[in-house]
Amino acid sequence: MILDECLELAAACVERTGPRLIVHAFVPEARPDPARDAEFGVLVLDDGCAGLYYAWLGATQEGMASRFPPESLVGRDALALARSLRAGDDAARSVAVAALNALTASLWRSVDYVPPPATDSFGLALAAGRTLGMVGNFPSLVRQARALSIEVTVLERKAHMVRREPGLEITLDPQALAHCEQVICTAATLINDSMDEVLGFCAPGAQVAVVGPTAGILPEPLFARGVAVVGGTLLRNAETACQRLAAGQKLGDVGYRYRLVPGEYPGTSRLCLR
Repeated sequence: MILDECLELAAACVERTGPRLIVHAFVPEARPDPARDAEFGVLVLDDGCAGLYYAWLGATQEGMASRFPPESLVGRDALALARSLRAGDDAARSVAVAALNALTASLWRSVDYVPPPATDSFGLALAAGRTLGMVGNFPSLVRQARALSIEVTVLERKAHMVRREPGLEITLDPQALAHCEQVICTAATLINDSMDEVLGFCAPGAQVAVVGPTAGILPEPLFARGVAVVGGTLLRNAETACQRLAAGQKLGDVGYRYRLVPGEYPGTSRLCLR
């Protein structure tokens, strides 16, 4: 499983960099609203690095603020916390993924590695005449693709969103991804533990991108499964990020979006040796 492999990688990194403790946590209640921007939770480590998680899954994240109050997380070892919560439900995995993302940021900072910046939000260059799959609904990308006459298939988990119209199919069936030449996959699938399954339905030759602020894990487990692009977000200033999110604001310039591809990423083992 991807998260299990990420834990193994993170553990190897911690052996060299030393343990990291959580010093601050922002754990919002999940209140998805199509009229607002998505929200994210944050765990901040004692070296100032931080990890994000998508906080808008809905019912499966209800009660997070009471289950994981910040004071119960402060002082915890980040790796131990991720290990203890990995096999839990969506709410628990949200915290585990944030801890893993924070440890990734911590490793990279400790060896002065700055991942290359993303040129756009989704990582793949769209081309007319291709077929595009999306795991999670990205309305702006749907509009962009349809303007290029690209056939779009969106894999959703909400039955009320299912529909079919010229150039667009929204479906609950993951097998529909098999005919897509490109696939954009939300990193929130790490939280609901569906990423391994979803990637298994993609065609062997498909160009797959895993994107979103939750995609801050070490990328090798994704590359090993044929993912072509991993697009995540680092926080330049964790304190400012938490203040903005608590105020219902966007991350803005405090969020640094990056893009990793196989062959260009130096490799976690090599970075640990620096």
